[in-house]
Amino acid sequence: MSKIAQASDRLFAAFTEAVPTPEHFARQRKKPSEAEIARLVEQGLARFHEVAREERQRHRLGILGRARVAFALQQRLLAAGYEAALVKQVLFAMLVQAFVGK
Repeated sequence: MSKIAQASDRLFAAFTEAVPTPEHFARQRKKPSEAEIARLVEQGLARFHEVAREERQRHRLGILGRARVAFALQQRLLAAGYEAALVKQVLFAMLVQAFVGK
């Protein structure tokens, strides 16, 4: 398995663990409030960005490698049912916070 596939797989797993799909919240007995969902998502995204930093350093991804990982992750998140606006926002934040710099 390539470095790109390994990194995107790990990031996809980290994201789906950190930020459940909207269907997940709909299936729960007691629907959480919007504030509770926002808090859970914010905490999950912090963990997700840490995993992204680790993957960038572990695989020593260059500019093109980072772009390929981001694109692969985008495709997987959209296929999993996450909203396009959320995916765009998360990937932009990941690129800025975890994939920029040394």
